[in-house]
Amino acid sequence: MEGSMVEGRSERLETLERTLAALREDYEVANILLGLSGALAEVRSLEETLGRAVRTIPGLFGAERSLVGQWQPESGTFAVTHTFGYIDTEVAELHSRGTNDPASFPYSRRAIEEKSPVFVSAEEPHAPGAVIVIPLSRWEADFGALRIEFDEPREFTSRDRDLARGVAHQLGHALSNARRFNLLQNLRSFGSAIGERLRYGDVLRRILSGASSLLDCDGAWIYTIDNSSSMFVSTAAHEGGVALPERLARASATEEPWSRVLRGETVIWNDAVDFHSPVPLSLAVTPLATKGKPFGALMVVNKRASGLGPDDQEAFCVLATQGAQAMENSRRFERERSVARSLQNGLLRTESPDMQGCDFGAIYQSADAEADIGGDFYDLIDLPHGRLGLVVGDVSGKGAEAAAQTAMVKYMLRAFAIQDESPATTLYRLNNALARDMSEDRFITLVYATFDPKSQRCSIAGAGHPSSLIYRRDRAEIDSFDSQGPAIGIFENETFGQTTTDIYPGDVFLAYTDGLIEARSGDDFFGEERVEAYLAANHDRPAAQISAGMYEEARRFGSVGDDTVVITLVSGSLA
Repeated sequence: MEGSMVEGRSERLETLERTLAALREDYEVANILLGLSGALAEVRSLEETLGRAVRTIPGLFGAERSLVGQWQPESGTFAVTHTFGYIDTEVAELHSRGTNDPASFPYSRRAIEEKSPVFVSAEEPHAPGAVIVIPLSRWEADFGALRIEFDEPREFTSRDRDLARGVAHQLGHALSNARRFNLLQNLRSFGSAIGERLRYGDVLRRILSGASSLLDCDGAWIYTIDNSSSMFVSTAAHEGGVALPERLARASATEEPWSRVLRGETVIWNDAVDFHSPVPLSLAVTPLATKGKPFGALMVVNKRASGLGPDDQEAFCVLATQGAQAMENSRRFERERSVARSLQNGLLRTESPDMQGCDFGAIYQSADAEADIGGDFYDLIDLPHGRLGLVVGDVSGKGAEAAAQTAMVKYMLRAFAIQDESPATTLYRLNNALARDMSEDRFITLVYATFDPKSQRCSIAGAGHPSSLIYRRDRAEIDSFDSQGPAIGIFENETFGQTTTDIYPGDVFLAYTDGLIEARSGDDFFGEERVEAYLAANHDRPAAQISAGMYEEARRFGSVGDDTVVITLVSGSLA
Protein backbone atom coordinates (compact mmCIF):
# COMPACT_ATOMS: atom_id res chain seq x y z
CA MET A 1 0.00 0.00 0.00
CA GLU A 2 2.83 2.34 0.82
CA GLY A 3 4.28 1.75 -2.68
CA SER A 4 1.02 2.62 -4.34
CA MET A 5 0.76 5.82 -2.28
CA VAL A 6 4.26 6.82 -3.35
CA GLU A 7 3.41 6.03 -6.95
CA GLY A 8 0.23 8.15 -6.70
CA ARG A 9 2.13 11.08 -5.26
CA SER A 10 4.69 10.79 -8.04
CA GLU A 11 1.99 10.87 -10.70
CA ARG A 12 0.38 13.90 -9.09
CA LEU A 13 3.75 15.64 -8.96
CA GLU A 14 4.38 14.88 -12.60
CA THR A 15 0.92 16.20 -13.50
CA LEU A 16 1.54 19.31 -11.42
CA GLU A 17 4.92 19.84 -13.06
CA ARG A 18 3.38 19.48 -16.53
CA THR A 19 0.68 21.94 -15.58
CA LEU A 20 3.21 24.40 -14.21
CA ALA A 21 5.36 24.00 -17.34
CA ALA A 22 2.31 24.65 -19.52
CA LEU A 23 1.41 27.68 -17.44
CA ARG A 24 4.96 28.99 -17.67
CA GLU A 25 4.86 28.41 -21.43
CA ASP A 26 1.48 30.14 -21.72
CA TYR A 27 2.77 33.04 -19.61
CA GLU A 28 5.88 33.33 -21.77
CA VAL A 29 3.79 33.30 -24.99
CA ALA A 30 1.38 35.85 -23.52
CA ASN A 31 4.25 38.17 -22.60
CA ILE A 32 5.77 37.85 -26.07
CA LEU A 33 2.42 38.60 -27.71
CA LEU A 34 1.88 41.55 -25.37
CA GLY A 35 5.24 42.99 -26.46
CA LEU A 36 4.36 42.38 -30.11
CA SER A 37 1.03 44.14 -29.64
CA GLY A 38 2.82 47.17 -28.18
CA ALA A 39 5.35 47.22 -31.03
CA LEU A 40 2.65 47.07 -33.70
CA ALA A 41 0.57 49.72 -31.92
CA GLU A 42 3.41 52.23 -32.35
CA VAL A 43 3.01 52.26 -36.14
CA ARG A 44 0.06 53.51 -38.17
CA SER A 45 0.11 52.82 -41.88
CA LEU A 46 -0.08 49.46 -43.64
CA GLU A 47 3.48 49.86 -44.94
CA GLU A 48 4.81 50.59 -41.47
CA THR A 49 2.88 47.69 -39.92
CA LEU A 50 4.17 45.11 -42.38
CA GLY A 51 7.70 46.50 -42.18
CA ARG A 52 7.68 46.25 -38.39
CA ALA A 53 6.23 42.73 -38.57
CA VAL A 54 8.97 41.25 -40.83
CA ARG A 55 11.69 42.83 -38.67
CA THR A 56 10.26 41.86 -35.28
CA ILE A 57 8.56 38.49 -35.60
CA PRO A 58 11.49 36.30 -36.79
CA GLY A 59 13.31 37.01 -33.53
CA LEU A 60 10.36 35.73 -31.52
CA PHE A 61 10.95 32.27 -32.99
CA GLY A 62 14.74 32.49 -33.28
CA ALA A 63 14.51 32.62 -37.09
CA GLU A 64 16.85 34.39 -39.52
CA ARG A 65 14.56 35.69 -42.28
CA SER A 66 10.98 36.58 -43.09
CA LEU A 67 8.84 38.01 -45.86
CA VAL A 68 5.27 39.07 -46.49
CA GLY A 69 3.50 37.79 -49.57
CA GLN A 70 0.28 39.66 -50.32
CA TRP A 71 -2.33 37.42 -51.92
CA GLN A 72 -3.44 38.33 -55.46
CA PRO A 73 -6.71 36.43 -55.99
CA GLU A 74 -7.05 37.48 -59.64
CA SER A 75 -3.76 35.80 -60.64
CA GLY A 76 -3.49 33.27 -57.82
CA THR A 77 -0.03 34.53 -56.84
CA PHE A 78 1.70 36.18 -53.92
CA ALA A 79 3.23 39.63 -54.45
CA VAL A 80 6.24 39.95 -52.17
CA THR A 81 5.90 43.34 -50.47
CA HIS A 82 8.28 43.26 -47.47
CA THR A 83 11.40 41.24 -46.69
CA PHE A 84 13.93 40.91 -43.86
CA GLY A 85 17.25 39.06 -43.70
CA TYR A 86 17.68 38.35 -47.43
CA ILE A 87 20.49 39.56 -49.66
CA ASP A 88 19.66 41.72 -52.69
CA THR A 89 19.79 38.90 -55.24
CA GLU A 90 17.48 36.78 -53.11
CA VAL A 91 15.04 39.67 -52.78
CA ALA A 92 14.99 40.17 -56.56
CA GLU A 93 14.31 36.45 -57.08
CA LEU A 94 11.55 36.46 -54.46
CA HIS A 95 9.83 39.41 -56.13
CA SER A 96 10.03 37.71 -59.51
CA ARG A 97 8.76 34.36 -58.25
CA GLY A 98 6.04 35.89 -56.14
CA THR A 99 4.47 37.97 -58.85
CA ASN A 100 4.87 35.65 -61.84
CA ASP A 101 4.71 32.04 -60.66
CA PRO A 102 1.29 30.79 -59.41
CA ALA A 103 3.03 27.73 -57.90
CA SER A 104 5.32 29.83 -55.70
CA PHE A 105 5.19 29.52 -51.93
CA PRO A 106 2.99 26.39 -51.79
CA TYR A 107 2.96 26.45 -48.00
CA SER A 108 1.63 30.01 -48.09
CA ARG A 109 -1.27 28.88 -50.25
CA ARG A 110 -1.91 26.02 -47.85
CA ALA A 111 -1.86 28.33 -44.82
CA ILE A 112 -4.43 30.62 -46.42
CA GLU A 113 -6.66 27.75 -47.49
CA GLU A 114 -6.54 26.12 -44.04
CA LYS A 115 -6.60 29.50 -42.22
CA SER A 116 -4.01 28.13 -39.82
CA PRO A 117 -0.21 28.37 -39.44
CA VAL A 118 1.80 25.76 -41.35
CA PHE A 119 5.00 24.31 -39.87
CA VAL A 120 7.52 22.72 -42.23
CA SER A 121 10.53 20.76 -40.97
CA ALA A 122 13.77 20.37 -42.92
CA GLU A 123 12.93 16.80 -43.93
CA GLU A 124 9.94 17.91 -46.00
CA PRO A 125 10.40 18.81 -49.69
CA HIS A 126 11.18 22.39 -50.76
CA ALA A 127 12.22 23.48 -47.25
CA PRO A 128 15.80 24.90 -47.03
CA GLY A 129 15.84 24.64 -43.28
CA ALA A 130 12.62 25.01 -41.39
CA VAL A 131 9.66 27.20 -42.28
CA ILE A 132 6.66 28.66 -40.48
CA VAL A 133 3.94 30.21 -42.62
CA ILE A 134 1.38 32.35 -40.79
CA PRO A 135 -1.79 33.31 -42.69
CA LEU A 136 -2.70 36.99 -42.67
CA SER A 137 -6.31 38.09 -42.75
CA ARG A 138 -8.13 41.36 -42.36
CA TRP A 139 -11.78 41.38 -41.30
CA GLU A 140 -11.76 37.61 -41.98
CA ALA A 141 -10.76 38.21 -45.62
CA ASP A 142 -7.55 36.70 -47.00
CA PHE A 143 -4.73 39.23 -47.08
CA GLY A 144 -1.58 37.14 -47.55
CA ALA A 145 0.99 35.25 -45.55
CA LEU A 146 4.01 35.86 -43.33
CA ARG A 147 6.74 33.37 -44.18
CA ILE A 148 9.42 32.78 -41.50
CA GLU A 149 12.57 30.87 -42.49
CA PHE A 150 15.25 29.16 -40.36
CA ASP A 151 18.76 28.29 -41.55
CA GLU A 152 18.89 25.07 -39.49
CA PRO A 153 16.42 22.20 -39.09
CA ARG A 154 14.31 22.26 -35.95
CA GLU A 155 11.43 20.53 -34.33
CA PHE A 156 8.48 22.77 -33.58
CA THR A 157 7.03 22.75 -30.09
CA SER A 158 3.62 23.50 -28.71
CA ARG A 159 5.03 26.88 -27.72
CA ASP A 160 5.87 27.61 -31.37
CA ARG A 161 2.37 26.63 -32.45
CA ASP A 162 0.64 28.69 -29.76
CA LEU A 163 2.90 31.65 -30.53
CA ALA A 164 2.21 31.40 -34.26
CA ARG A 165 -1.55 31.35 -33.69
CA GLY A 166 -1.21 34.38 -31.40
CA VAL A 167 0.93 36.21 -33.95
CA ALA A 168 -1.71 35.57 -36.62
CA HIS A 169 -4.37 37.02 -34.33
CA GLN A 170 -2.26 40.10 -33.44
CA LEU A 171 -1.39 40.77 -37.08
CA GLY A 172 -5.04 40.54 -38.09
CA HIS A 173 -5.90 43.29 -35.61
CA ALA A 174 -2.86 45.37 -36.65
CA LEU A 175 -3.73 45.08 -40.35
CA SER A 176 -7.31 46.17 -39.65
CA ASN A 177 -6.09 49.16 -37.64
CA ALA A 178 -3.59 50.06 -40.37
CA ARG A 179 -6.35 49.89 -42.95
CA ARG A 180 -8.47 52.24 -40.84
CA PHE A 181 -5.56 54.66 -40.59
CA ASN A 182 -4.92 54.52 -44.34
CA LEU A 183 -8.61 55.02 -45.06
CA LEU A 184 -8.71 58.07 -42.80
CA GLN A 185 -5.59 59.59 -44.38
CA ASN A 186 -6.89 58.94 -47.90
CA LEU A 187 -10.29 60.40 -47.05
CA ARG A 188 -8.59 63.56 -45.81
CA SER A 189 -6.58 63.79 -49.01
CA PHE A 190 -9.69 63.16 -51.07
CA GLY A 191 -11.60 65.84 -49.19
CA SER A 192 -8.83 68.35 -49.88
CA ALA A 193 -8.64 67.37 -53.55
CA ILE A 194 -12.33 67.94 -54.22
CA GLY A 195 -12.64 70.94 -51.90
CA GLU A 196 -11.32 73.20 -54.64
CA ARG A 197 -13.55 75.00 -57.09
CA LEU A 198 -13.49 72.51 -59.94
CA ARG A 199 -15.34 72.04 -63.18
CA TYR A 200 -18.10 69.44 -62.92
CA GLY A 201 -16.29 66.93 -65.14
CA ASP A 202 -13.14 67.25 -63.03
CA VAL A 203 -15.15 66.59 -59.86
CA LEU A 204 -16.58 63.39 -61.35
CA ARG A 205 -13.13 62.19 -62.39
CA ARG A 206 -11.69 62.85 -58.94
CA ILE A 207 -14.57 61.04 -57.22
CA LEU A 208 -14.11 57.98 -59.44
CA SER A 209 -10.33 57.86 -59.12
CA GLY A 210 -10.61 58.55 -55.38
CA ALA A 211 -13.04 55.67 -54.87
CA SER A 212 -10.87 53.29 -56.93
CA SER A 213 -7.74 54.26 -55.00
CA LEU A 214 -9.35 54.38 -51.55
CA LEU A 215 -11.02 50.99 -51.82
CA ASP A 216 -8.46 49.34 -54.09
CA CYS A 217 -11.27 48.35 -56.43
CA ASP A 218 -11.22 47.42 -60.10
CA GLY A 219 -13.81 49.90 -61.35
CA ALA A 220 -16.10 52.73 -60.26
CA TRP A 221 -19.23 54.28 -61.75
CA ILE A 222 -21.32 57.36 -61.07
CA TYR A 223 -25.06 57.27 -61.70
CA THR A 224 -27.54 60.10 -61.88
CA ILE A 225 -31.29 59.78 -61.46
CA ASP A 226 -33.33 60.93 -64.45
CA ASN A 227 -35.90 63.70 -64.21
CA SER A 228 -38.73 61.27 -63.57
CA SER A 229 -36.79 59.68 -60.66
CA SER A 230 -37.47 56.30 -62.24
CA MET A 231 -34.02 55.30 -63.56
CA PHE A 232 -30.42 55.27 -62.36
CA VAL A 233 -28.31 56.05 -65.46
CA SER A 234 -24.55 55.52 -65.64
CA THR A 235 -22.97 58.88 -66.55
CA ALA A 236 -19.25 58.56 -65.71
CA ALA A 237 -16.88 55.65 -65.19
CA HIS A 238 -13.39 54.64 -64.14
CA GLU A 239 -13.53 51.14 -65.59
CA GLY A 240 -10.04 49.84 -64.81
CA GLY A 241 -10.45 46.77 -66.98
CA VAL A 242 -13.95 45.86 -65.78
CA ALA A 243 -16.75 45.93 -68.33
CA LEU A 244 -20.02 47.12 -66.81
CA PRO A 245 -22.67 44.40 -67.14
CA GLU A 246 -25.34 45.55 -69.57
CA ARG A 247 -28.11 45.30 -67.02
CA LEU A 248 -26.24 47.83 -64.82
CA ALA A 249 -25.93 50.58 -67.44
CA ARG A 250 -29.51 51.63 -66.65
CA ALA A 251 -31.38 50.40 -63.60
CA SER A 252 -34.94 50.95 -62.51
CA ALA A 253 -35.20 52.93 -59.29
CA THR A 254 -38.38 51.04 -58.41
CA GLU A 255 -36.77 47.60 -58.40
CA GLU A 256 -34.62 45.96 -55.74
CA PRO A 257 -31.94 46.70 -54.78
CA TRP A 258 -31.94 50.13 -56.48
CA SER A 259 -35.12 51.14 -54.69
CA ARG A 260 -33.17 50.73 -51.44
CA VAL A 261 -30.46 53.05 -52.79
CA LEU A 262 -33.16 55.59 -53.64
CA ARG A 263 -34.28 55.36 -49.99
CA GLY A 264 -30.75 56.22 -48.88
CA GLU A 265 -29.34 52.76 -48.14
CA THR A 266 -25.95 51.32 -49.11
CA VAL A 267 -26.21 47.97 -50.91
CA ILE A 268 -23.47 45.33 -50.98
CA TRP A 269 -23.33 42.32 -53.32
CA ASN A 270 -20.50 40.11 -52.05
CA ASP A 271 -21.07 37.56 -54.78
CA ALA A 272 -22.76 39.11 -57.78
CA VAL A 273 -23.39 35.85 -59.65
CA ASP A 274 -26.58 37.07 -61.28
CA PHE A 275 -24.82 39.59 -63.53
CA HIS A 276 -23.64 36.89 -65.96
CA SER A 277 -20.06 38.11 -65.75
CA PRO A 278 -17.21 35.87 -66.99
CA VAL A 279 -15.30 36.66 -63.77
CA PRO A 280 -16.46 36.79 -60.16
CA LEU A 281 -17.73 40.21 -59.19
CA SER A 282 -18.56 41.97 -55.96
CA LEU A 283 -20.32 45.34 -56.03
CA ALA A 284 -21.19 48.10 -53.61
CA VAL A 285 -23.58 50.98 -54.32
CA THR A 286 -24.22 53.97 -52.08
CA PRO A 287 -26.39 57.06 -52.64
CA LEU A 288 -25.07 60.41 -53.76
CA ALA A 289 -27.26 62.79 -51.82
CA THR A 290 -27.46 66.35 -50.55
CA LYS A 291 -29.78 67.42 -47.75
CA GLY A 292 -30.86 63.79 -47.40
CA LYS A 293 -32.22 63.52 -50.94
CA PRO A 294 -30.41 61.15 -53.37
CA PHE A 295 -29.72 62.52 -56.82
CA GLY A 296 -27.52 59.64 -57.96
CA ALA A 297 -25.30 56.81 -56.79
CA LEU A 298 -21.67 55.74 -56.63
CA MET A 299 -20.83 52.11 -57.41
CA VAL A 300 -17.54 50.26 -57.03
CA VAL A 301 -16.77 46.84 -58.50
CA ASN A 302 -14.15 44.21 -57.65
CA LYS A 303 -13.19 41.21 -59.74
CA ARG A 304 -13.56 38.84 -56.83
CA ALA A 305 -16.43 37.30 -54.93
CA SER A 306 -15.73 39.14 -51.69
CA GLY A 307 -16.77 42.68 -51.02
CA LEU A 308 -15.81 45.51 -48.73
CA GLY A 309 -14.86 45.12 -45.11
CA PRO A 310 -16.82 47.06 -42.48
CA ASP A 311 -14.36 49.96 -42.35
CA ASP A 312 -14.20 50.06 -46.14
CA GLN A 313 -17.98 50.32 -46.26
CA GLU A 314 -17.96 53.23 -43.84
CA ALA A 315 -15.18 54.97 -45.80
CA PHE A 316 -17.13 54.35 -49.01
CA CYS A 317 -20.17 56.14 -47.57
CA VAL A 318 -18.05 59.05 -46.30
CA LEU A 319 -16.39 59.42 -49.71
CA ALA A 320 -19.80 59.42 -51.41
CA THR A 321 -21.04 62.12 -49.03
CA GLN A 322 -17.99 64.29 -49.72
CA GLY A 323 -18.31 63.63 -53.45
CA ALA A 324 -22.01 64.50 -53.54
CA GLN A 325 -21.33 67.82 -51.82
CA ALA A 326 -18.50 68.55 -54.26
CA MET A 327 -20.81 67.80 -57.20
CA GLU A 328 -23.44 70.14 -55.83
CA ASN A 329 -20.85 72.86 -55.18
CA SER A 330 -19.48 72.47 -58.70
CA ARG A 331 -22.95 72.86 -60.20
CA ARG A 332 -23.46 76.02 -58.14
CA PHE A 333 -20.03 77.37 -59.08
CA GLU A 334 -20.73 76.75 -62.75
CA ARG A 335 -24.01 78.62 -62.49
CA GLU A 336 -22.15 81.48 -60.83
CA ARG A 337 -19.49 81.38 -63.56
CA SER A 338 -22.19 81.54 -66.22
CA VAL A 339 -23.79 84.57 -64.56
CA ALA A 340 -20.40 86.23 -64.04
CA ARG A 341 -19.34 85.52 -67.61
CA SER A 342 -22.53 87.10 -68.94
CA LEU A 343 -22.00 90.13 -66.72
CA GLN A 344 -18.40 90.47 -67.76
CA ASN A 345 -19.18 90.11 -71.46
CA GLY A 346 -21.55 93.02 -71.01
CA LEU A 347 -18.91 94.99 -69.14
CA LEU A 348 -16.33 94.47 -71.87
CA ARG A 349 -18.68 95.72 -74.57
CA THR A 350 -18.36 99.46 -74.96
CA GLU A 351 -19.59 101.78 -77.67
CA SER A 352 -16.68 103.40 -79.49
CA PRO A 353 -17.00 107.20 -79.68
CA ASP A 354 -15.63 109.26 -82.54
CA MET A 355 -11.87 108.69 -82.22
CA GLN A 356 -11.02 111.84 -84.24
CA GLY A 357 -8.05 110.23 -85.95
CA CYS A 358 -6.84 108.29 -82.92
CA ASP A 359 -6.49 104.52 -82.86
CA PHE A 360 -7.72 102.51 -79.87
CA GLY A 361 -7.16 98.85 -79.10
CA ALA A 362 -7.92 96.73 -76.03
CA ILE A 363 -7.61 93.11 -74.95
CA TYR A 364 -9.04 91.18 -72.04
CA GLN A 365 -7.69 87.70 -71.30
CA SER A 366 -8.82 85.42 -68.52
CA ALA A 367 -5.99 83.66 -66.71
CA ASP A 368 -7.82 80.34 -67.11
CA ALA A 369 -10.99 79.65 -69.03
CA GLU A 370 -12.11 77.38 -66.17
CA ALA A 371 -11.26 79.80 -63.37
CA ASP A 372 -13.70 82.15 -61.67
CA ILE A 373 -14.32 85.41 -63.45
CA GLY A 374 -12.24 88.25 -62.07
CA GLY A 375 -12.97 91.95 -61.72
CA ASP A 376 -10.67 93.34 -64.45
CA PHE A 377 -12.36 95.76 -66.85
CA TYR A 378 -11.76 98.64 -69.23
CA ASP A 379 -13.90 101.39 -70.72
CA LEU A 380 -13.78 104.08 -73.41
CA ILE A 381 -16.06 107.00 -72.56
CA ASP A 382 -17.46 109.65 -74.92
CA LEU A 383 -17.07 112.83 -72.84
CA PRO A 384 -18.44 116.32 -73.50
CA HIS A 385 -16.59 118.66 -75.90
CA GLY A 386 -15.10 115.83 -77.96
CA ARG A 387 -12.91 114.47 -75.18
CA LEU A 388 -12.24 110.76 -74.57
CA GLY A 389 -12.18 108.96 -71.23
CA LEU A 390 -9.94 105.88 -70.88
CA VAL A 391 -10.34 103.53 -67.92
CA VAL A 392 -8.54 100.38 -66.80
CA GLY A 393 -9.60 98.90 -63.45
CA ASP A 394 -9.43 95.86 -61.23
CA VAL A 395 -12.09 95.06 -58.63
CA SER A 396 -10.88 92.64 -55.94
CA GLY A 397 -12.50 89.24 -55.70
CA LYS A 398 -13.80 86.63 -58.09
CA GLY A 399 -17.09 85.31 -59.39
CA ALA A 400 -20.53 86.79 -59.82
CA GLU A 401 -20.18 89.12 -56.83
CA ALA A 402 -17.01 90.66 -58.25
CA ALA A 403 -18.63 90.98 -61.69
CA ALA A 404 -21.66 92.74 -60.18
CA GLN A 405 -19.35 95.07 -58.24
CA THR A 406 -17.42 95.77 -61.42
CA ALA A 407 -20.62 96.72 -63.25
CA MET A 408 -21.51 99.18 -60.48
CA VAL A 409 -18.01 100.72 -60.54
CA LYS A 410 -18.00 101.07 -64.32
CA TYR A 411 -21.33 102.82 -64.59
CA MET A 412 -20.86 105.03 -61.52
CA LEU A 413 -17.52 106.14 -62.96
CA ARG A 414 -19.20 106.96 -66.26
CA ALA A 415 -21.81 109.10 -64.49
CA PHE A 416 -19.23 111.05 -62.47
CA ALA A 417 -16.88 111.41 -65.48
CA ILE A 418 -19.54 113.13 -67.57
CA GLN A 419 -20.14 115.65 -64.76
CA ASP A 420 -16.47 116.40 -63.95
CA GLU A 421 -13.66 117.35 -66.27
CA SER A 422 -11.03 116.49 -63.68
CA PRO A 423 -10.05 112.78 -63.35
CA ALA A 424 -8.90 113.40 -59.77
CA THR A 425 -12.30 114.84 -58.79
CA THR A 426 -14.06 111.96 -60.52
CA LEU A 427 -12.07 109.43 -58.48
CA TYR A 428 -12.73 111.41 -55.28
CA ARG A 429 -16.48 111.23 -55.83
CA LEU A 430 -16.36 107.57 -56.88
CA ASN A 431 -14.36 106.64 -53.77
CA ASN A 432 -16.77 108.37 -51.39
CA ALA A 433 -19.76 106.74 -53.07
CA LEU A 434 -18.26 103.28 -52.73
CA ALA A 435 -16.46 103.48 -49.38
CA ARG A 436 -19.73 103.75 -47.47
CA ASP A 437 -21.13 100.44 -48.69
CA MET A 438 -18.23 98.21 -49.73
CA SER A 439 -17.21 95.36 -47.42
CA GLU A 440 -13.81 95.51 -45.73
CA ASP A 441 -12.27 92.92 -48.05
CA ARG A 442 -13.27 94.76 -51.24
CA PHE A 443 -11.38 97.52 -53.03
CA ILE A 444 -10.73 98.83 -56.56
CA THR A 445 -7.56 99.92 -58.28
CA LEU A 446 -7.78 101.83 -61.56
CA VAL A 447 -6.31 104.39 -63.92
CA TYR A 448 -8.61 107.04 -65.38
CA ALA A 449 -7.35 109.38 -68.10
CA THR A 450 -9.05 112.01 -70.22
CA PHE A 451 -7.72 113.00 -73.66
CA ASP A 452 -8.68 115.90 -75.91
CA PRO A 453 -7.59 115.06 -79.49
CA LYS A 454 -7.93 118.70 -80.51
CA SER A 455 -5.76 120.26 -77.85
CA GLN A 456 -3.71 117.04 -77.41
CA ARG A 457 -4.01 117.49 -73.62
CA CYS A 458 -4.18 114.36 -71.45
CA SER A 459 -4.95 114.27 -67.71
CA ILE A 460 -4.20 111.10 -65.76
CA ALA A 461 -5.26 110.05 -62.24
CA GLY A 462 -4.66 106.70 -60.57
CA ALA A 463 -5.86 104.79 -57.56
CA GLY A 464 -3.38 102.19 -56.33
CA HIS A 465 -2.93 100.87 -59.87
CA PRO A 466 0.18 99.97 -61.93
CA SER A 467 1.71 102.94 -63.71
CA SER A 468 0.39 103.98 -67.10
CA LEU A 469 2.89 104.69 -69.88
CA ILE A 470 3.28 107.10 -72.80
CA TYR A 471 5.76 106.37 -75.58
CA ARG A 472 7.16 109.66 -76.93
CA ARG A 473 7.73 109.34 -80.64
CA ASP A 474 9.84 112.47 -81.03
CA ARG A 475 12.49 111.33 -78.56
CA ALA A 476 11.92 107.57 -78.62
CA GLU A 477 11.50 107.43 -74.84
CA ILE A 478 8.82 106.28 -72.42
CA ASP A 479 7.31 108.37 -69.64
CA SER A 480 5.81 106.53 -66.68
CA PHE A 481 2.91 107.99 -64.69
CA ASP A 482 2.58 106.55 -61.19
CA SER A 483 -0.77 106.27 -59.44
CA GLN A 484 -1.07 109.19 -57.05
CA GLY A 485 -3.83 107.94 -54.83
CA PRO A 486 -4.88 104.95 -52.69
CA ALA A 487 -7.13 102.12 -53.78
CA ILE A 488 -10.80 103.06 -53.99
CA GLY A 489 -13.48 101.94 -51.57
CA ILE A 490 -11.47 101.68 -48.35
CA PHE A 491 -11.66 105.09 -46.64
CA GLU A 492 -13.78 108.15 -47.42
CA ASN A 493 -12.44 111.60 -48.36
CA GLU A 494 -9.19 110.36 -49.85
CA THR A 495 -7.43 112.70 -52.30
CA PHE A 496 -6.08 111.65 -55.67
CA GLY A 497 -3.22 113.27 -57.54
CA GLN A 498 -3.45 114.15 -61.21
CA THR A 499 -0.88 114.67 -63.96
CA THR A 500 -1.54 116.66 -67.13
CA THR A 501 0.64 116.22 -70.22
CA ASP A 502 0.48 116.46 -73.99
CA ILE A 503 0.11 113.50 -76.31
CA TYR A 504 1.27 114.30 -79.83
CA PRO A 505 0.56 112.43 -83.08
CA GLY A 506 2.37 109.10 -83.01
CA ASP A 507 2.63 109.02 -79.23
CA VAL A 508 1.22 105.86 -77.59
CA PHE A 509 -0.70 105.74 -74.31
CA LEU A 510 -0.79 102.31 -72.61
CA ALA A 511 -2.44 101.07 -69.40
CA TYR A 512 -2.91 97.56 -68.03
CA THR A 513 -3.90 95.50 -64.98
CA ASP A 514 -1.40 93.75 -62.72
CA GLY A 515 -1.95 90.33 -64.31
CA LEU A 516 0.43 91.49 -67.08
CA ILE A 517 3.44 92.43 -64.97
CA GLU A 518 2.88 89.51 -62.55
CA ALA A 519 3.29 86.88 -65.25
CA ARG A 520 5.87 84.55 -63.76
CA SER A 521 8.70 82.33 -64.92
CA GLY A 522 10.18 80.60 -61.89
CA ASP A 523 11.07 83.36 -59.46
CA ASP A 524 11.19 86.03 -62.18
CA PHE A 525 8.26 88.33 -63.00
CA PHE A 526 7.50 89.90 -66.38
CA GLY A 527 7.64 93.31 -64.71
CA GLU A 528 7.39 96.90 -65.90
CA GLU A 529 10.79 96.92 -67.63
CA ARG A 530 9.68 94.24 -70.10
CA VAL A 531 6.42 96.13 -70.69
CA GLU A 532 8.40 99.26 -71.56
CA ALA A 533 10.82 97.31 -73.75
CA TYR A 534 7.98 95.74 -75.75
CA LEU A 535 6.22 99.11 -76.15
CA ALA A 536 9.43 100.77 -77.36
CA ALA A 537 10.01 98.01 -79.93
CA ASN A 538 6.43 97.93 -81.23
CA HIS A 539 5.18 101.51 -80.89
CA ASP A 540 4.60 101.87 -84.63
CA ARG A 541 2.07 99.03 -84.84
CA PRO A 542 -1.74 99.51 -84.75
CA ALA A 543 -3.18 99.90 -81.24
CA ALA A 544 -5.02 96.54 -81.25
CA GLN A 545 -1.81 94.73 -82.23
CA ILE A 546 0.17 96.45 -79.49
CA SER A 547 -2.37 95.37 -76.83
CA ALA A 548 -2.64 91.79 -78.08
CA GLY A 549 1.10 91.49 -78.68
CA MET A 550 1.90 92.78 -75.20
CA TYR A 551 -0.23 90.02 -73.64
CA GLU A 552 1.29 87.34 -75.88
CA GLU A 553 4.76 88.52 -74.91
CA ALA A 554 3.89 88.04 -71.23
CA ARG A 555 2.36 84.63 -71.94
CA ARG A 556 5.47 83.49 -73.81
CA PHE A 557 7.56 84.69 -70.89
CA GLY A 558 5.81 82.55 -68.29
CA SER A 559 2.55 81.73 -66.55
CA VAL A 560 -0.11 84.44 -66.48
CA GLY A 561 -1.82 83.70 -63.19
CA ASP A 562 -4.45 86.46 -63.18
CA ASP A 563 -6.90 88.08 -65.57
CA THR A 564 -5.26 90.73 -67.72
CA VAL A 565 -6.43 93.89 -69.49
CA VAL A 566 -4.24 95.98 -71.81
CA ILE A 567 -5.50 99.13 -73.55
CA THR A 568 -3.61 101.21 -76.09
CA LEU A 569 -4.34 104.63 -77.60
CA VAL A 570 -2.22 105.86 -80.53
CA SER A 571 -2.60 109.60 -80.97
CA GLY A 572 -3.19 111.11 -84.40
CA SER A 573 -3.45 109.44 -87.78
CA LEU A 574 -1.32 106.41 -88.68
CA ALA A 575 -1.53 107.19 -92.38
